[in-house]
Amino acid sequence: MTDKRKSIVIPYVDKFLTIVDDVILIWVALGIIGVAFLLMLEGITDFMYYTEHSISHIISDLMFVLIIMELFRQVMRQINKHSFSLNPFIYIGVIASIRGILLTQMKLGMGEEDWQAGVIQLTVHAFIVLLLVGSLFFYSKVRAREGE
Repeated sequence: MTDKRKSIVIPYVDKFLTIVDDVILIWVALGIIGVAFLLMLEGITDFMYYTEHSISHIISDLMFVLIIMELFRQVMRQINKHSFSLNPFIYIGVIASIRGILLTQMKLGMGEEDWQAGVIQLTVHAFIVLLLVGSLFFYSKVRAREGE
C-alpha cells in the first residue's frame, strides 16, 4: 500500500519542483537582463561624459555585458530544457580573457600599469585564450564523434 501511495505522490512532487525550477530560472534570466541593461546605461553615461579614463571603463562594461549575455543564453537553454553544453562557458572564459587583455593593454598605454606586471598579465590572459580555444576545438571534435 505504501508503494502505491508513493507512486501517486511522486509525479505531483516532480511537477511542482519543475515549476519552481522554471520560476527561479525566469527570475534569474530577468535579473541578468536587468544587470546588462544597467551596465549599458552606465556605458552610455560614460560615453556622454567622456574623460580620458572612461574609454577603458566603457570597453570593460561592454565586454562584461557580452559575458552576462552568454550567461543569459545558458539560462535560456535551461528554461527551454536543452541539453547541457560547455560551449557557453568556454565563450565566457574567452571573452573575459580578451577583456583582460584589452584593459591591461589600455592601462599600459596610459601609464597606469607597471610594465612588468602588465606584461605578465597579458601573457596569462593570452595563455588562457589559447587554452580555451584549444579546449573548444577538442570539445567540438568529441561532440561531433558522439553525434555520428
